[in-house]
Amino acid sequence: QGVCCYDGKGFTSLTLDSGTDQWRNLALAIHQDRQGGLWFVTFRGDLKRYDGQEVVTLHQGEGRRGHLHTARAVVEDPQGRLWFATSDLGLRCWDHGTLRTYTTADGLVADDVRTLGLDRQGQVWIVTGTGGVSRWDGQQFHTVTTGEGLGFAPGRVVLEDRQGRIWFATDGAGVSCWDGERFTRYTMAEGLVYDRVFAMMEDERGRLWLGTQGGGVSLFDGQVFQTLSTQDGLVNDVVQEILRTRQGKIWIATEGGITRYTPSTQAPGVRIKQIPVDHADPSGDRISVSSAQTQVSFEFQGRSFTSRPDRLVYRYMLEGHDVEWRVTRDNRAEYLNLPLGKYTFQVQAVDPDLNYSAPSSVRLEVVPDPKMEAFKEEANRLGAKGEFVGDSPAVKAVMEELRDVAVSDLTVLILGETGTGKGLAAQYVHSKSPRQSGPVITVNCGAIAQGLEESSLFGHEKGAFTGAVYQKIGWVGMAQGGTLFLDEVGELPPLVQVKLLRLLQEHEYERLGGSEVLVSNARIIAATNRDLEAMVREGTFRPDLYFRLNAYPVRLPPLRERKEDLPRLAAYFMKPVAAHLGKKIEPLSPKILKLLDAYHWPGNVRELQHVVERAVTACKGPEIQVGDIALGGSVKAEGDPHSQSGNDRVYLMEEIERRHIREVLKEVGWVIRGERGAAALLGLPESSLRDRMKRLGISRPGKATGG
Repeated sequence: QGVCCYDGKGFTSLTLDSGTDQWRNLALAIHQDRQGGLWFVTFRGDLKRYDGQEVVTLHQGEGRRGHLHTARAVVEDPQGRLWFATSDLGLRCWDHGTLRTYTTADGLVADDVRTLGLDRQGQVWIVTGTGGVSRWDGQQFHTVTTGEGLGFAPGRVVLEDRQGRIWFATDGAGVSCWDGERFTRYTMAEGLVYDRVFAMMEDERGRLWLGTQGGGVSLFDGQVFQTLSTQDGLVNDVVQEILRTRQGKIWIATEGGITRYTPSTQAPGVRIKQIPVDHADPSGDRISVSSAQTQVSFEFQGRSFTSRPDRLVYRYMLEGHDVEWRVTRDNRAEYLNLPLGKYTFQVQAVDPDLNYSAPSSVRLEVVPDPKMEAFKEEANRLGAKGEFVGDSPAVKAVMEELRDVAVSDLTVLILGETGTGKGLAAQYVHSKSPRQSGPVITVNCGAIAQGLEESSLFGHEKGAFTGAVYQKIGWVGMAQGGTLFLDEVGELPPLVQVKLLRLLQEHEYERLGGSEVLVSNARIIAATNRDLEAMVREGTFRPDLYFRLNAYPVRLPPLRERKEDLPRLAAYFMKPVAAHLGKKIEPLSPKILKLLDAYHWPGNVRELQHVVERAVTACKGPEIQVGDIALGGSVKAEGDPHSQSGNDRVYLMEEIERRHIREVLKEVGWVIRGERGAAALLGLPESSLRDRMKRLGISRPGKATGG
């Protein structure tokens, strides 16, 4: 039924065609030229112009589904030419009375043109349904991207922002941004409310308003996505168009009607509520945390007079750890295994209008744990760090090999059974090498989550995959100037083997999702307990990578080949545990040493360590008894009814922790809370102590856990 004009008071109708064919009166596109004339494209494909007096048909369409009927975006270039999209005939241009057609034969990327845009240089941007994007520079067409750049979804809107970047809204693949060199795509994974985007507008603050087909409106300022929907008063979440008036009001056209919206400029507030850590000593705005605390959590809460708390988004950063700000909708941020050092945590609340609060901050210092430091000092006092304990011929030969190769920069492959000390050998090579002042990064290749091997080793760029919200350096980058120790290297998948080969050959790598070639200055030491030669024959390990890794192989002897070292090894493992527990333990008796010597030690030195440390923990007096020794099923203590099998082994640190907590609880009569309770003596919050008691199975005799 034609078009309507609203003058602020009422509507005036304009009939485009006085004939009986209603389809010629159905307007799909409207454009005002520089002379003030209005141009319309109808469903029949007619091209009409209204000069304020009458409607003139300049071109008559070819049928009901005329080739101009998809022209929802009409643009006018600096020369006064009008450009129209068509569904299958390519691009049409009204050039001062002549209608011209451009197709793939003229350099257009595809003929199914969906929408058009015009940048400040007067260039026309043409988005097609499947082919990608072309750019008309006034003389010829240039292909900007094929379909991959837009995520294989037809484009709907083109917009140039204040920075000169070109944005493309798509029907199912979010929005893509062209910065002059590459595309960056934003989807629901990055915070966009819905991936079908049919409208796009930039406001005076440079924020993008993205109208979606079912999710309402997403606002984006380059850092944070926020959402306006029916929950905020929008009449319908299916959005067709967004416009901003000179007065700053936003008009949003939806399937359910039109909403006029006035953004708020009042910033929210935020405060840090709680830092729930086990060892924290608040002092003003500074928190000291023990390195024994593996998890540090920050809880925060925003407040706003214009938005509900659940509509706020948070932007946070831990300076000294994060390379850029992170975004979350939760009220909590967690960090695991923070290294020793000083940090500053900052958080901001962001309301639905992308108003930012002033940052709230707290300083954090991770300090050494006194108990663990004492344990380490005792262990270091009893033996040289990074050196093997023992003077057997087998150990002397290995130490000589490691010293010889340490001074070079050769790749070392350490071979040996589980528990023979491959990690210790790698540490020794690093400590004796010219790189000893640099970092040594240890990676257990078998413990990396499936699918994350490449990202973990080489890092990734922001947006490389779903969930990659910030850049990650990767272990190769962290080992710059030092040593990268790849334990269980035989567990790497084939694709990562290829990239590791390149790193060894050319010292180059790329982060996942990036194109920049990075140079590595890290020495590679690899280790495995698997037969790599057999894996090469089976086709599960690359032969060229095997030969590169095998530049200098070192085989570590199993414990059964160096049993003359048993007494010294046992004494080495006994002393730090005894000192930590405050016990005086006599040297092992000949009977115990004979028992250890008769065992075949399938777990090698690591198994011996666990057996000895468990015995020190379990013994009741100054001398370890036969009943305190828990070996595998093939060796039993003669005549001892309490002999244990391999299934009865316990983890050392848990046993030490369990015993220590029990002793403290007994001292205070199993009182947990209060100044003289066990929690205070242990330096733990009451809730944390109860959690540990539950985990370790500690309960007061005759009562439930927690007491």
